[in-house]
Amino acid sequence: MHPSLHSLLQLQQMDQKIFETRHNLTRIPIEIDKMQRQLKEEQETIARNKKELFQIDLSIKELEEEIAGLKSKVNQYKYQQLTTRKNEEYQALSHQIENANLKISTLEDKILELLDKKEKVSTTFRELESKFHSYSREINKRIENLLTQKKSFEKNLEQLIEERKNYASRFDPQLLKTYQSIAASKPGSAIVAVIEESCGGCHMKMTKQRCLKVKSSEELVFCEYCGRILFFAE
Repeated sequence: MHPSLHSLLQLQQMDQKIFETRHNLTRIPIEIDKMQRQLKEEQETIARNKKELFQIDLSIKELEEEIAGLKSKVNQYKYQQLTTRKNEEYQALSHQIENANLKISTLEDKILELLDKKEKVSTTFRELESKFHSYSREINKRIENLLTQKKSFEKNLEQLIEERKNYASRFDPQLLKTYQSIAASKPGSAIVAVIEESCGGCHMKMTKQRCLKVKSSEELVFCEYCGRILFFAE
């Protein structure tokens, strides 16, 4: 192996660790955002459920007020029956009382339907709230753990960058520039092994002559297809 390759491979390992750490740091806020959106969706479901309960109670109250108004009219009609002496007027009042009572019965049936619906919605609401409290505790704990990981990754990244900087300062400037130019477009795989006479990066087949050149380790050899630095694993 060419003498410079040992150092370059070590540098590449450092870059891979830096890349992986940065990737983890990028992943954490995405995961936190996803969990927070899930919590928000659960809260919105509970809010919709609560609003439905409120609307049911409001509808029941309106129906009860309407029934109270009709009952008041029935009492009024009955009083008028006591005071009237005309048979036609008495019969008309009886008809109005009958219609009012029929309407009261219909409205009472609607209230019973709403009360049945309210019971079902209330059960769902309680279940959702109970699950949400448990779920939110779990999510908040996971977020807390991720934030702790984030701090650890940030500290580790600072150390890795500093170590990489110190290590890279030992390299020949031109060699470092060549490596970094390749690594910029092929992060983590600027230097690859030759596998079965093919480039370990782009997997293109190489000529026998180029393979022998890599084996000789007299100079750095680049893949003629992707430009990566090549070596034979010992």
